[in-house]
This record gives sequence, C-alpha cells and structure tokens, in this order.
Amino acid sequence: MSRRRNIQNINARGAVLFILVILCLYFILALFGFSLTGSSGREWGIYLRTAWGGAVLLPLLFWLYLCIARLLKFKVPNLPRQILGTLQLYVSFAFMLGLLRETGWNSELTLFAPGNFGQALAHFFVLNLGIFITLLLVIVSFILSAFFFGLKILRVPFPELFSKSAQAPEVPQTRRRRKTYEAVERQYPEDRPENILFMKDLPTSRLKFDDEDTAQISITGPMPDDFPAPKLKPAPPENKNEFDFEEDIENYTDEDLYSENVNKNVPSAQKENKNEKESYAVEIIDSLLASIDAGALSMPEKKRQTASERSTPRRNRRPLPVVIFDDGASDSEPKEMSFGTNNSSENSGFPPPMELFGPAPSFELPGTGSKNFDKVSKTIISTLKNFGIDASVADILSGPSVTQFLIELAPGMKVNKVAGLADDLAMALSAVSVRLEAPIPGTRYVGIEIPNAERKKITLRSVFESEEFQANSSRLPIPLGIKFDGKFLVKGLESMPHLLVAGGKDSGKNTFLNTSILSICSQRKPDELALILIDPRHVEFALYNGLPHLLTPPIFTYDEALKALQLIFEEMESRTANFVKARVRTLSAYNRKLQKKDRLPEIVIVINELSDLMYQAGNENENEFEDLIVRLAQKSAVAGIYMIIASQKPSADVVTTLIRSNISARAAFSLASGTESKNMIGITDAEKLTGKGDMLFKDSEAPGIFRLQAPYINGEKVSNFVEYLERALKKN
Repeated sequence: MSRRRNIQNINARGAVLFILVILCLYFILALFGFSLTGSSGREWGIYLRTAWGGAVLLPLLFWLYLCIARLLKFKVPNLPRQILGTLQLYVSFAFMLGLLRETGWNSELTLFAPGNFGQALAHFFVLNLGIFITLLLVIVSFILSAFFFGLKILRVPFPELFSKSAQAPEVPQTRRRRKTYEAVERQYPEDRPENILFMKDLPTSRLKFDDEDTAQISITGPMPDDFPAPKLKPAPPENKNEFDFEEDIENYTDEDLYSENVNKNVPSAQKENKNEKESYAVEIIDSLLASIDAGALSMPEKKRQTASERSTPRRNRRPLPVVIFDDGASDSEPKEMSFGTNNSSENSGFPPPMELFGPAPSFELPGTGSKNFDKVSKTIISTLKNFGIDASVADILSGPSVTQFLIELAPGMKVNKVAGLADDLAMALSAVSVRLEAPIPGTRYVGIEIPNAERKKITLRSVFESEEFQANSSRLPIPLGIKFDGKFLVKGLESMPHLLVAGGKDSGKNTFLNTSILSICSQRKPDELALILIDPRHVEFALYNGLPHLLTPPIFTYDEALKALQLIFEEMESRTANFVKARVRTLSAYNRKLQKKDRLPEIVIVINELSDLMYQAGNENENEFEDLIVRLAQKSAVAGIYMIIASQKPSADVVTTLIRSNISARAAFSLASGTESKNMIGITDAEKLTGKGDMLFKDSEAPGIFRLQAPYINGEKVSNFVEYLERALKKN
C-alpha cells in the first residue's frame, strides 16, 4: 500500500510540474504577443509589458528552468542565490531600460519596453540624482546580481592578486610531489588497495598492535570487497631537493615509502631527546592529576559581580530610533531673537543672517493719486449707475498685485445689488477677474478688487525686516503676506493652532509652505522645535534633507506617513498624561517644572499633498488616516504639536467635514472651481485669484477674509538656508 501511495504522489507531483511548465510557456508566448494564446493571452501580454516590461522574460525563463529541473529530477545548486540573482537581474534590466527611455531612446521591440516599474524607478533616480549617478547605480545593480549568482567578476582585471600562485610560492614543489605520487602508483598497482589504508576507515578487529613498537600497525584479516581504495598521501618532503626526479623512487623500498618515511631523515640523537621530553611531560601530568585527586589543588571559583559593584557598564546601550520626542529642549518663555545676532552661547551662528534670504527689499506701492486709478474709479461709478446704484469712491488701497476700491453706497441702496455685479464690472473694466467684498467687515464700504497691470514681488526678507514681524511675540510666527494697506500679516502657528492650505498649480502654495518652514526654523533652535515633513510627491521637501530641526528625514510614502502620525499620536497621549500628573495645562507650563535637558520641544507636522496620501490609502485605510488627522487636530495643540496640511485639490472627499470642522485657520490660493473654493473657505472667490502668491486667509480670531500677497523665496535660497544651519549647528 505504501508503495502504491508513493507512486500516486509522484504522479501527482509530475502532473503539477507539467501544468506549471505549460503555464510558464503560455505567459512567455503572451509576452511576445503570439496569436496562439488567444484574447486572454493578448491581455496578459499587454499587462506584462505595461506593468513589468520586457525584462520580465528573465523571471519567466527561470521559472521554466526550475520546473523542468524538478520534473527531470535535476538538482539545482544554490537555489536561494539563484532566485535572488534572477530577481536582481530583472531589476537591473528594467532599471537600464527605464534609463534609456528617460534619455529619449525608444524601441518598438517588445523586450525593450521598460514597463511602469522600470520607468518609475529610473524617473525617480534621474530626477533626484541625475543621469550620470543613475548610470552608475545601474552598473552597481548588475554587479550585485552577478554577486548573487556567485560570479567573481571583480577578480578578472587582477588575476595575479587572487590566484593561488600569488599566495602559495611552493607550486613547483607541489608539482614534483604529484609526479612522485603517480610514480608510486605505477610501481605498486596491486599492493596499494591492500597495504595503503586510512586507520579511521578500518574496523577495530582488524587492527593489531606489536608489543615492541606501538607505532607500527599491521592489518590482519581479509579485505572487504566494497572497501574504498584511499588515495596516497605521503608526508611532504622537508627540503625542495627531495624527490626531484622520478628515478629516485626506484632506490626506495616499501618500508622506506610507507613505514619509515617520516623518521628517515631524523638523527638518532634527536629521537632520544624527543622520547625523554615526552616521558618528562607524562610524569608532570601524572603528578598534577594525583594532587587534584588528593584535594591538594583546587581551582578558585570566580565571583560574579553584582550591578552595584560593577564600576563600568558591560556594553553601551543601543541607540534610540530616529524619531525621538523627549530629548529636545524648549524654553518656557519665548525669547526675543533678531536675525544676524548670536543670542545663544551654545549655538553660534543662530539666528541666521538676513543675507540668506536675498537682498534688501526695494519696492514701493503705487500711490492713490495715479491717473490710471482715476480712470478706473470713473468706470466703476458709471457702471454701477447703469444698474441703478448710486455710489462714490471713498478710498483706494493699492497692493503689490491687486488694488481695492472702497465704494460708499448712497442711502437706501441695497448691498445685494452690488454683490451680483462682479462679472459686469470685469467686462466694463476689461479685467481678468473682479472680486467683490460686500460689505467689508467692520466698515460701511463695499470692496471692489481689481488685479494690477504689473505685479510686484514680495520677498521673505521684507517680511522679516518689517515692524509687524519684529513686534510679533509668537513662538512660531507664520508670515502670511501683505495686505492692501501695505501692512504685513503675521500669525503665530500656536494660536491657530493648525493651518489648512489649498492651491492649484502655479498658485504659490508650495512657496508658502517653504516660507512658513523657514520662518519657524529661523526663530526656534533644533532643541526647541522638531519638524516632520511629509511629501508623497518626493520633490518639494527633498531640499530639507539635512535640516537640524528634522526628527526624521522627509517622508515620501503612505506607510511611513501613517507610522509617523501614529507615533505622534502616541507622543501626544504620553504628553497629556504627564500634564495631568504635573497638574498643568500647557507645554510651556510643563517645561517650567523640568530641567533644561528634559524639556520637550514643540512639534510641527507639514503635509504637502493630502490628496495624494488619501489616494494611496485607498478605501480601506482612508478612514484610518483621516481619523488620525482629526484626533491630532482635536488634542495635539495642548501638547505642543501643530499641523500644516496642504492639498492641491481640496474636494469634499479629501478635505472632509471632520477635517474642516477641527481646523479653523485656512489659506486658499488660486483654485480650479468655485466648488473647491466653497469647500475650503466657505465662499466662491478663490477661483478668481490671480495666482503666484495671491491668497485668501480666514481664521477664527478675526472676522471676514483677508486677501494677501504671500512672500516669495526660491529653491536656491532654501538650500542655502539648510546648508547654513547644518554647518552652524553641526557641533550640537
């Protein structure tokens, strides 16, 4: 029965292997687009070429090789290394084809398609490292695959360094010895199997020791038929001149070759001296054993030290992970800092100098007495009069990109009539867009905002040197921008305490995130502020790699972002629990009760693209990611943890109702539609913005919505800022 069962198992295994072989051949034919595979094979081929590229032929061929070897019962040597080598070789070819596609080389052949995998891999490295470094990585990838296969390709250019001849200078002697062995085998072809044996291979009953000389061993009894014939291994000669020629073998007998070969060159005086030394050593060992049996000798037991008696630790503790929340320091009260001065004796070079942010500002806002403004004012009044609205221009406020006309309505005029005339005014003024603010909160005027013909750039240095920024006492100041009246609006992030940012392409959203990060990092030292930057698009926050304020390098994937938010949530719970024990309500009050080295830093989380993270999360994990953001927004401000969340498309499924209800401070740049604008700030005006820093800001502290021009800074100055802080704070 067992034999029949074994035969059935063998037949079933063979059938499975045969099916796998047929399936592998089917995929290979589908990859090349043969019509034999049918419509389903055509779809499989399109999928393989599009997703994995033509290099997927290598894993398929390896799969076929394994199945055939198993079917024919061939042993596959080093199977794990071959699997790793095949996978690495596939990655190398896909990487190389993707690099060729990035350089502009295209081929119509199926095998030269890089696929989405190879193209994405090459695009990422070319974008971040350049073509030359990417080419070197391709070469290293091929070398790594050769290493997995066990190919020693690095030994080819320098064979003299790795060959045995360079390490063993006695090769000629070995060759002469091999000639000697061959001569002995030719001379004794019949006696060798019976007379030349290994002692370990013989049974005990066939060994006989002579009484006179125990070193001589003779073999008794018949030789078994299946006993293996061992190879001849005589002792190596002591000098190079020995056994130089094959004719010397004829002068030796069997006893000289097999019994006395070891002792034939040793003088008799040396033999006697050796025997005396051995007998003397045996007497010493016997006396020691006798003393130990009698109890005269005893080995002292090693006393094990306790933890208190040990003066030095056994081993240094393992370093903590990258994300450390309780190792920073934060002063209880905000310090007054000015740029370019060294207020801290510990960190020389902080705060950074103003020259890092560009030259001194030199712009001037146009006055209200311009002839162009008079012409526009008359056009506005005449257009309103055509619709039955009597009004007059009370004041004109000119900003860097937009001018606001303050219109005072005649008694008895309804504000609702003016609110619906934005498109009519834009047509009358030949303007790109016109925004109406009816009425302006806290005034009796209606605001009509018209874009300027020339836009004036506001630099970040101009905000830092302004009176509003210098007078601001916030620990984490955010330079929002300049208003129509020429005054800068600066808000503390801890007072918001979270900020929601939205803006389309070329709207100035990414520049606003850069200016916010540079502002808080220039005011707080790394032991007072910790940053977590999350950028699923890989390009915006890559400039900050190496910034001393970072808890961890910039995060680019959804899994790492989810793990970081979970760690922040655990840190928030830990901090609030400690606040309860210390009977305090804020982080500053808690830090006042601690020593400086034990104080906790404030943590700022900056998420660049919330919509991309929601897309990567999928339907299953989307709620988990949203719940973490909502729970952090509800409680983290008390623990000194703040968030700046940005999204290019603030639709209702990305910026959900829960997120909006827990984040009151919002900055909207130019958006694609009024629906997104209403979902973001509650009104349909963000689609009328002109872009490039033109923004609307809303928070719970002030009524109404501010229209601002955000400051500008380029990527070069961001890199200079990071490099400066990295050098200046390198000692700490």
